[in-house]
Amino acid sequence: MADALSVRDGLAELAADGAWTAAQLRARQRAWGLPDLGGCVQRLPVRLRPTAWAHRRVFSTVVQPSAAGTALLRAAGVRPQEIRPQELEHALGLAELRFRCGARRCGYHAQDALGREHRRARALGGAGFGGAVADGLMRTPHGVILLEYDHGRYTGAQVREKLRAQRALVRWDSARVLGAIWGAPTERRATWLRGLGVGEVVVLPPETWLG
Repeated sequence: MADALSVRDGLAELAADGAWTAAQLRARQRAWGLPDLGGCVQRLPVRLRPTAWAHRRVFSTVVQPSAAGTALLRAAGVRPQEIRPQELEHALGLAELRFRCGARRCGYHAQDALGREHRRARALGGAGFGGAVADGLMRTPHGVILLEYDHGRYTGAQVREKLRAQRALVRWDSARVLGAIWGAPTERRATWLRGLGVGEVVVLPPETWLG
């Protein structure tokens, strides 16, 4: 297990995703040595769709920075990822993909930060991410890898547009773009994505992280 993190470090990891489920928090405590975040987080009971096409919702507990946690992050200059209510399931899936890929906060950029970079690049006359901003981006010693999570809401046209944008993106912030990793909740959805041309898909069964 990695060296134990401080509460501030643990909150910063949470802020990179904006929210975790209680199961995701426990997994990160085991893998990363996160401490008990105590009153710095709030736990909210919610009902979530395991996939976009699921008829039934499952009960889960979502963990987000509390007012005290947000104040601590603000003092450290850390800006939490913003999540709209209708994007919560997608954000949790993307958080799981980041975790499975081994991307820590110091080498990870979430979509709201990427969106700001994209708009800045376009304002300066550049292409930014082209036609579609990636869900996330992780740095490696050899370059950067784009991350995408499909909860089941992407249409075929949206997937193809993202693929076109990914293939056209050669460099990001002076680093070479090595490719993209997609996440999907089921093997059936992963097969559909591969049929559209997605090269690498990681299946993230919701029952393993929605608890």
